Amino acid sequence: MAKSTMEAHPPDATTRLVVLAGGAGIVLMVAGAMENITTLWAAGAVLVVFAVANWPCQFKAKPPVIDSPEEDERPRAIRPEPAGGHSGAISPDDTDGLVRQMVAQHRYALLLRPQIAASLNQTQFTQAIEALQARMALVPDGEVTLGQVDENPDDQPSGEDEHGRSAPCRTLRVKRFFLDRHPVTNREFFEFVAAGGYEQMSLWDESVLPAVLDFVDRTGEPGPRFWKEGCFLEGTDDHPVIGVCWHEAAAYARWVGKRLPSDAEWVKAGAWPVPLANHGRIQRRYPWGDDMDRRRANLWGSGPGRIVGVNEFAGGISLGGVQQLIGNVWEWTAADFHGGDHPLGKLTFKTPMKTIRGGAFDTYFDNQATCQFASGETTLARKRNIGFRLAIGVCDLVLDHSVTSCDTSAATTPSDALQKQAVPGVHGNAEPAVEPPKPPNNHAKTAAAEGFPNEQDISPGEEVRA
Repeated sequence: MAKSTMEAHPPDATTRLVVLAGGAGIVLMVAGAMENITTLWAAGAVLVVFAVANWPCQFKAKPPVIDSPEEDERPRAIRPEPAGGHSGAISPDDTDGLVRQMVAQHRYALLLRPQIAASLNQTQFTQAIEALQARMALVPDGEVTLGQVDENPDDQPSGEDEHGRSAPCRTLRVKRFFLDRHPVTNREFFEFVAAGGYEQMSLWDESVLPAVLDFVDRTGEPGPRFWKEGCFLEGTDDHPVIGVCWHEAAAYARWVGKRLPSDAEWVKAGAWPVPLANHGRIQRRYPWGDDMDRRRANLWGSGPGRIVGVNEFAGGISLGGVQQLIGNVWEWTAADFHGGDHPLGKLTFKTPMKTIRGGAFDTYFDNQATCQFASGETTLARKRNIGFRLAIGVCDLVLDHSVTSCDTSAATTPSDALQKQAVPGVHGNAEPAVEPPKPPNNHAKTAAAEGFPNEQDISPGEEVRA
């Protein structure tokens, strides 16, 4: 919906005359009605009609502030040059040039995969490490609880709804991983589009290939739904990319050598659990603490009513240095959505759904903008308020160049990676760094007593229960 602001102008002599005439007319009409004098009432009515007909424009409407991409008539941005250069511009033998290209395209994670890292020299390896450290935050290993642990009123037992039904909580041990410091931006996603990502079938799940041709912008070009002519709109280069479905996010993840985060990883990055001596843990309700502070997040009523750049609302940064986990845009995760830990248990939907987390600029309810809350969307939804960020496990990367000299038999050069657009083992449904927790013996309970198994292992896109 378009919002308009009003700009006041000081009244002139004509304005004052019309106001006086209208006021006098109202007084005469009231007096005529009370005294039952028709002529007096009629004279007042004439003055009111005169005032209405000659009322000057007191306010001048500014151009509407557009808060919906569907109404945004801004032109596309001047099409930028791809940061990595045009396809084929770099010789396959120019390893330095290929490494610079991949770093510029934010594909540094590919360079740090064991298959490629072994073929890099120290300078090339350092470029990739520096890019990783600048763009991603390290989240330590540890346990995290998923479920409505912080959504219940104070007068209700934790984990139960108002009818006393138990809402399941799951505790998972998460291995160390890296998470993007901010959502993927339009400018970053443009590199994928410019490199022909929508035409590279190896990046897409076979099941969705027939639908890829429908993943176009408002002018019919391959790209996010709200772009034009294969490019983002003017002034939105640092905004989170929106109008992309789950499959588009997964294809981009494959292209850069990362993956979508699991639910446990996303929650752990925001809630930042702290273990306690009694085998429990403290988890933050919001990345900044336990109290809602709308100055820290772009939500309904606290922001400009539209999506903003990924570096705004810096006060909402998490303890680990991750920005905008709450507000601005919802974020796709790798997990299937089964009702968000509903008290009735695991729900099955006719259309498969994936989990989204974090709330958006148009999220009204505070309880939907927490680290624990989860909602869901169909995998083909290309909404104006859903974006994504990516993750990768520490165990999947080479972080010390000295270890790459131990075994180079399976090394893959950057040139090979560019030609294949993927490295073996790098997929959007790659295994996340999550393993089941090992509770102390005095707290161990059977699956029958808990209503769910003790040990759980979450894989992107599905929940596997041991």
